Amino acid sequence: MKKIKHSKFKNTGMLFELLARQITSDIISANESIATDILKKFFHKNSELIKEYKLYKTLCDERFSSDSKANMLIDAVLKTRKKLDKNKLREEKYELIKSVNENFNIDSFFQTKVGNYKLLASIYKIFEYNEFDNPSEITRSRITVLENITNENRSKLNESSVDISNEPKEVRLLSYKILVEKFNTKYEELSPNQKKILREYIGNVSNTNNLTDFIKEEADRVKQALTQKTKKVSDKALKIKLNEVISLLENYKTLKNVDENYVSALLRYYDLINDL
Repeated sequence: MKKIKHSKFKNTGMLFELLARQITSDIISANESIATDILKKFFHKNSELIKEYKLYKTLCDERFSSDSKANMLIDAVLKTRKKLDKNKLREEKYELIKSVNENFNIDSFFQTKVGNYKLLASIYKIFEYNEFDNPSEITRSRITVLENITNENRSKLNESSVDISNEPKEVRLLSYKILVEKFNTKYEELSPNQKKILREYIGNVSNTNNLTDFIKEEADRVKQALTQKTKKVSDKALKIKLNEVISLLENYKTLKNVDENYVSALLRYYDLINDL
């Protein structure tokens, strides 16, 4: 019996989603996005990658009320995928991964957590293998896909994403500009340090390693700043409170998972520094 493995590097649905998230992160950080060019280059209307991606998206987005209808959809998608040019698809994936590797830290790129990872991995398995390879594993993967189709509450692949390759350049640029302007307007009263924390949190919320490292470093800077400010405080009661806050910042050193509470606390600590 063949051992079935999932490969992030070859999962077209995951590759598209990771690139789309990178674009979002770049927009929020007001950086030029290389990921946009990569997405346009490899997911154009005539590529085998976009054809396979649409099949991933179909199994992620479509909803039916019965198992029989869901199974009909899965069979139809599998039949359609068999008609793809496998050699061309393989070459396009190779060039895509090569381009990602040349422009990003590939380890960090693929460490980004994807909310519907199990679903995408299951689709990959039923695309790349069949029941003769490993009946039990293929059955489990198919059940995961089937449950997604028959459950309206399941997450969708790139539910709010837009097929960038089909949009005119002027529309894309205008969308990016509006998004950045809205972000800056909404948070215009924040200090530069607070905006930086917020941008990093939004841009790296799914990349736990990068975000955790950043929050730890930022907490250390806040601690040093508060320590310096506390030395100049003459009020004993206030000084005791500030020392308590400084001691709380020690917890960030052993931080493993970042949630919005840690981010909110850092934003408030910067308010405290400004008040002092």
